[in-house]
Amino acid sequence: MAVRLDIDAIRNAVAPATIQDAGTLVESGRLGEITSFGGGASCVLDRGSEPGYEVWVGVVGGEFTAECDCGGDPTDPDELCVHAVALTLGALRDDFVWASAATPPSQLAVDPEVRRLAEIAATVPARRLAMLVAEHAVQDRRLATRLLTYAGRLGAPTDAELANVRRTIDNLANEATAGEWELHDVVKAGQWIVDELELLVQRAATDGALDVVEHAAEVWDDLASHLYDAHHGYEDEAEEIGDAVRAAHIRLCGALRPDPDDLRDRLAEIVTAPEFTSCLDSPEDYLPLLGPAGVAELHASVGDRNVRGPAKIAERLQQAE
Repeated sequence: MAVRLDIDAIRNAVAPATIQDAGTLVESGRLGEITSFGGGASCVLDRGSEPGYEVWVGVVGGEFTAECDCGGDPTDPDELCVHAVALTLGALRDDFVWASAATPPSQLAVDPEVRRLAEIAATVPARRLAMLVAEHAVQDRRLATRLLTYAGRLGAPTDAELANVRRTIDNLANEATAGEWELHDVVKAGQWIVDELELLVQRAATDGALDVVEHAAEVWDDLASHLYDAHHGYEDEAEEIGDAVRAAHIRLCGALRPDPDDLRDRLAEIVTAPEFTSCLDSPEDYLPLLGPAGVAELHASVGDRNVRGPAKIAERLQQAE
């Protein structure tokens, strides 16, 4: 479910001086691209030579909530900072639609080891840390993409970029099974497809990017059938690649928060298309997006189609005969 806010609600909740300063901030052009994240609005605020502030606003538990790297006013933590108000004004200007139950960045699960290393990184001098990141980014396309995205230098993928990713996925699939090919060619193509998707999901989430990931899922479902049918120990590779494709899909859905009914119907269409199995056929993984009722409806729509593994495939083949 989505909700809409209006400027009057913001004016009633925020001091006039803060509204004025936030309006000036919006007009300055320092707000980065406003994107959907966890059902709320997010952007990176340009601070010139200083590191930008990442700002998020959304509706949490029926209350308008904000998180900002500036830390806000420690004497009044419930007061919205000017950066959060500016983001809200910018989102309202763009007719942003807010989810009624958003998830702020601070509530996302973080691996304890990631948190430990982040705390250590915070103690490193900024220039030395920047050089360390840059040295690794030139060797890692995914890290370079995340760096450019975090810095506000790389916005949402364009239609041309999305079309190029789709062509790359199709070419990888076609080349994997062209001429004289081996099963390891299929595995390699799947791994390259995952690499393309992991680069794509680092950028701002868009409906177009979600379409590309769902297309990739359909392509991989077709390729994976060769691995499942071979019965030569390739099932684990098929599972691992399928899990990565599904993770990319869930990540984009988590950022975009599509209508649950629409998402359920799209999943049902994708899952029931292949003869044997689909990498998106794990309804429980979509519980935060569909809710218990939606997961139950998806189960009812697709039936028992998860036939991964040689035993289940052999059983399905016998049934087909």
